[in-house]
Amino acid sequence: MNPHDESRLAEHRHAFLRHLPRRVETLGRRLHRFLQDGWDINGLALMHEDALHLGHACQRHGLDEAGEHFLRLHALLDETLQQQALPSPETGERLWHLVEDIGTAVPMAAEAPTPDLAPPRPQQGSGRAETPPANYWRRWSEDAPPATATAVGDAAPPPPQVVPAKPAKPASPDEPLHIAAGPRHGPAPTPTPKPAPPPAAPAKPAAPVPAPAAAAEPPPVTPGTRVYHLTEHGPLSLELDQRMEAAGYEVELLESAEELHELLGALPARLALVDAAFSDQLDAIGATVREARTRSNQPIQLVALSAADDITLRLNAQRAGVDLLLVEPNAAEVLRRLAVLLSPGGGEPFRVLVVEDDRNQALFAEGILRNAGMQTEVVLDPLDVLEALHRFNPDLILMDLHMPHANGIELTVLIRDQDPFLHTPIVFLSGEADTDRQFDALEAGGDDFITKPVRPKHLIAAVQNRVTRHRAMQARPARRGVRNAETGLAHRSELLETLHGVVAGATAESTGGLLFLEVESVNLLRDRLGLTALEQLLTGVGKLVGERAGNVPATRFGDGSFLLLDTERDEAALEAFAAQLRGALVQHPFTVQGHPLRLRVSVGICAFRHRFHDAGDLLNAAERMAREARTSDRGYKRFEPAQPTEAAREAALVKQIREAIALNSLELLYQPVVAVAGSDDSQYQVLLRLRDASGKLLPAAEVVPLAERGDFILDIDRWVLQASMKLVRDRRAEGRPLRLFVTQSPLTLADPGQATWLKAELVAHDVPGTSMVIELRMEDAVIHAATIRQFCDAMVADGVQFCLSQFESSPDTERLFDELPLGFVKLARKYTATALSPTMRDELKVLIDRAHRRGLEVIGHGVEDAQAAATLWMSGIDFIQGNLVQQADRDMDFDFQQAVL
Repeated sequence: MNPHDESRLAEHRHAFLRHLPRRVETLGRRLHRFLQDGWDINGLALMHEDALHLGHACQRHGLDEAGEHFLRLHALLDETLQQQALPSPETGERLWHLVEDIGTAVPMAAEAPTPDLAPPRPQQGSGRAETPPANYWRRWSEDAPPATATAVGDAAPPPPQVVPAKPAKPASPDEPLHIAAGPRHGPAPTPTPKPAPPPAAPAKPAAPVPAPAAAAEPPPVTPGTRVYHLTEHGPLSLELDQRMEAAGYEVELLESAEELHELLGALPARLALVDAAFSDQLDAIGATVREARTRSNQPIQLVALSAADDITLRLNAQRAGVDLLLVEPNAAEVLRRLAVLLSPGGGEPFRVLVVEDDRNQALFAEGILRNAGMQTEVVLDPLDVLEALHRFNPDLILMDLHMPHANGIELTVLIRDQDPFLHTPIVFLSGEADTDRQFDALEAGGDDFITKPVRPKHLIAAVQNRVTRHRAMQARPARRGVRNAETGLAHRSELLETLHGVVAGATAESTGGLLFLEVESVNLLRDRLGLTALEQLLTGVGKLVGERAGNVPATRFGDGSFLLLDTERDEAALEAFAAQLRGALVQHPFTVQGHPLRLRVSVGICAFRHRFHDAGDLLNAAERMAREARTSDRGYKRFEPAQPTEAAREAALVKQIREAIALNSLELLYQPVVAVAGSDDSQYQVLLRLRDASGKLLPAAEVVPLAERGDFILDIDRWVLQASMKLVRDRRAEGRPLRLFVTQSPLTLADPGQATWLKAELVAHDVPGTSMVIELRMEDAVIHAATIRQFCDAMVADGVQFCLSQFESSPDTERLFDELPLGFVKLARKYTATALSPTMRDELKVLIDRAHRRGLEVIGHGVEDAQAAATLWMSGIDFIQGNLVQQADRDMDFDFQQAVL
């Protein structure tokens, strides 16, 4: 070995020794989670692959003991994967022991320091070791218990790094598991089975991740995709790192091009992501990536970010071999583009149709493409090509030129006459050397001409590049300015993008505004007409809106709402425009299922001159005006900022709420929750009330929003809980046990100290947790599921139960069932109406059945009459609550033993 090779090997060994502890941490973290929450095929396959790679790398760098342990781990995982069965407890323990052995061997071999932190053992089943991406859990066995994944929030504990304790012997409270833990974005500590007293140094705090803007979901990525991020630690980088980890990427943060060079030499990654601050080093970085590609058996993509669009930078990026340059991106756009780059076509294999009359040549091309992971089909008879096209629907056609019955040029002309395949790439593969003949093939509609013989990697690259571009073109959103062909309306994303720009640049002198047009009672129309007829009706409404809007951009915003963005008219003209538009709609004779139908329409108007903070605030205000316009004779209403008197009233009410908390003068009413089949259990819904200066009782709906905005909702919720616990304590002392349903704000449940406070209060009041049911709205649970889950997990052991109110069928139903330890669900008011359509009755039965299969009890809320109660009873409801049973009152004298509905 020459001195240059020895120097390079020594350099790679040093980098590998620095990186190896991180890989061991990842293996230990995954295994720990599997032993807690259950096994999955994707994670085991990743461990299998990493163990083999690391084993060979350890042996190559002289770490024989560690290499032997890694290869034993690979062999055991290989046996498990070949059997296609879930690992047995014995296999799990063997895997655990192997990771123990690796954790012992690696620090000695790597000469790394012992970690300084040994946190207590994570709670069993907490599910917080890692955040798997969507669709991550693919089980071998349908009988395996589902693993629940909890998103990692700001308050979530850091993930365990290495697990060197045995699963078969649980540790006592005084014997921690010695899990080396470290910050997610900081330098990774070295794993070891031995605890050490001093704590590890904290990493740089990560900035909170802002809520992502509404956008199409990116394609899924392979869990564990390794990314080296050369980062400047700016706001975009911090947000991007957190969102990449949540999406399933395995992110390593680097701070210099030299560190990237070392790590790529030691262990390749799937992607190198370079922040804009390193743009002047793209040449060197590109050389590093090219060198790593020659040594790796997997592709390595290079992606660079840029703060400004500059042609010189684009040329430099191209010369450096950058696969993707993103200019002034946001985090959502970066994630979407990375997913497309790493998983072309959303992960579906490329489909290639090989048209070749020579069987040997056809099989040669087919073998090359199949080995590259593509789906192929061979057509030996040219006359069968059209039938194969429609059956196989290829992404690309690999075409021979000289064939009997029909040559490749003739077939290409026929294929281009088929509308579905007008743009399907056609690549000629032929030994034809005549350039004129090659030009004829391209002129007939071919996209490329490759002469035989061809090297396999050239053929694969030509096919992959063509198909990737073709799929990207198919997935590209509609061009700007293109309107819906049926209604003439603009695309919603385009109008909202324009709206953001207008709001950002608005001044007090700005003209124009937003019109929010809403068709009233859409839910009732859906029940009455059905989805198909309603959609046809709203398409007609959209067409009329587009015609009346003229040059004003308009779009459909929701099920029955439309937006019009006018930048020219002043407020008076906007009102006149709204009146004309509404008049045209309410007077138009729409016909549905052969019957005439007149619509009720309301319009909200918001002028840009009011200078809203962002487009979301303006949209909320316009929608609120449309709702308030329903009670107006004109049917439209213009937004006006809060007047001093209104603001003064709100300030006075806030002051009164604070005084009521301090003086313990808030009031509670109670409404019984009655079992339809009768029960001895006494249970009530707790309802908050505030008596204002005039003596009027204000409902919680007027108090809670002010408290949330004023940041004192925690005080109110705790007051309600304390009052409820005192009542339960007094009733228990009288021998009359009681269960109370208490509504809480998601902001309260997200407070880090709320669970500890509630545990202490339960003990102080000598009240069992089973007497309390914490109730939260389904809409809040969908948004705050991660933080709510942490509170629920902490309180389940105390017996506290949870109820989801305003419960309805939605795409989030099953996810909430999986994530939250619910005991009850309370139906939305639309299911407890007097007269339900057959469709709604069927939906109600399905919803109740889904809840019952999960072991949940279902409450019908807001029941006002016997007909609604009968419908609920026939649908299988468990409890009834509403004025039909008893109005809310201060007294709690309802006779539950005699109440049989």
